[in-house]
This record gives sequence, structure tokens and C-alpha cells, in this order.
Amino acid sequence: MALSEKYTSNWSYMYVHIGSDISVPAHWIIGIFDCDQITLSKESVRFIAEAEASNRLNWLTNRVPRSVVVTMDRVYFTPVTTATLRARCYGAKR
Repeated sequence: MALSEKYTSNWSYMYVHIGSDISVPAHWIIGIFDCDQITLSKESVRFIAEAEASNRLNWLTNRVPRSVVVTMDRVYFTPVTTATLRARCYGAKR
């Protein structure tokens, strides 16, 4: 069974718009990280370098990214803030 079949059979799920014209299933998102914080750790830098080397890194902006979204199979640099992405995932609390 393919990974996508395992997580999509008999499920209805929400997509999250993470920037540009890219949306991913919410349950595929492993983590959302602030770019200012993630670049401080050498483990994070190594993780990003490995994602780039294995062709799993996607840039969704030509400017300085605000967030890194890690999914089951890809890593995205996005112009959307972590607060906005969190609100899209969990709904804005009022």
C-alpha cells in the first residue's frame, strides 16, 4: 500500500495553504518552524542541507522566507508567518 493510500483511504481531511499556490493535507504536516529560530541550530542547518541534497526542498518565495514547513516527504520555505500557518491549521482562536 502506498503511503498516500494509507493516509487517505476512508478519510476526509483538510488542506492547508502554505504559500504561493501550494496546499498540503494538514495531517502530513510534521512541523512549522520560524526561519529566524531554525537557522540558529546546526542540527536544523544540517537537516535543511540534507533535504536540499535529496531534492526535497521547495522554495515558495523569492524573498527571505518567514517559515519552514516540514511535511512527510518535503520541506518548504514559505513567506507565510508561523502564526498564520498555525491559524490555518487549527483555526483562529477568538
